[in-house]
Amino acid sequence: MSAPSPEVSVIVPTFNRVALLPESIASVCAQSGIEWELIVVDDASTDATPGFLATLTEARCRTLRNATRGDRSGACNLGLRHARGEFVMFHDDDDLLRPGALARLVAALRRHPQAVAAVGGRWDWFCDGRGGGRRDSHPFVPRVRDVYDDLLFGWSAGSGQNIYRTERVRQIGGFDATHHLVEDRDFWLRIAPTGPVVIRPEIVMTCRVHPGQWKPADIQRRRERVFRAAIRRLPRGQRRRALRIRKCSRAILAAETALADGRFSYAVGEVFRATLVWPGVWWSPLLGPWVARRLARRVWHRLR
Repeated sequence: MSAPSPEVSVIVPTFNRVALLPESIASVCAQSGIEWELIVVDDASTDATPGFLATLTEARCRTLRNATRGDRSGACNLGLRHARGEFVMFHDDDDLLRPGALARLVAALRRHPQAVAAVGGRWDWFCDGRGGGRRDSHPFVPRVRDVYDDLLFGWSAGSGQNIYRTERVRQIGGFDATHHLVEDRDFWLRIAPTGPVVIRPEIVMTCRVHPGQWKPADIQRRRERVFRAAIRRLPRGQRRRALRIRKCSRAILAAETALADGRFSYAVGEVFRATLVWPGVWWSPLLGPWVARRLARRVWHRLR
């Protein structure tokens, strides 16, 4: 008797993370209430990852291996070519899915056939010496929303928070390797125009913040390159508004920097300028609480 076709394919790209990978895989294997498959793409790991993957006995798990080191985009795209599910999730090798996450997100997409993706909440777990954890800024009320403006401002959702319609992901060509280390933002900015997104309030994954994570010093420049590319793709009549959104975002970032330095009056001026440029930052249920939290955190750390 053949195994049922998976409803969702979970793709886990990995490289030299054998210390964290087993728990990540276990959190996928513990999912219930839905037919799933797991595709682990080993991007030429040089640690004990290949040996660990050889021990997996779960029939719904498949492993692929690149002979030479590539990047996350290539590993995700390789997994996508082998995915059989109607829906797909790209899950990081150091994060953990919450019980019922896949079933909850897929059910949300089935209720809203016009939506291209479903996004759940995230719990940040600090394993980097700070200790503890917190719920990431995320709406407490479910909604279906066009998130393009939010993405253009700088909002994002971690890989394990999101499930997409596989057909739509293939239609946009998957991930673009030219945007190395910021490929998720570019991916979102290309798929968001194809349909609205279902926002679910439930926490569906735990993001482990640990010393093994790394960001390049020029991460802001890389992100700006992604935003500029997205704006160039817009019809000419929509570019002016998009540029205002980016100007608003930069003003909020300047306000954060000023607060960290104790320049409170300058920070207030930047927040006022951001509001004049694009007041939509405060109307958005994704951006308003997130920006307010960012600014409040800067004030708290400075005063403390």
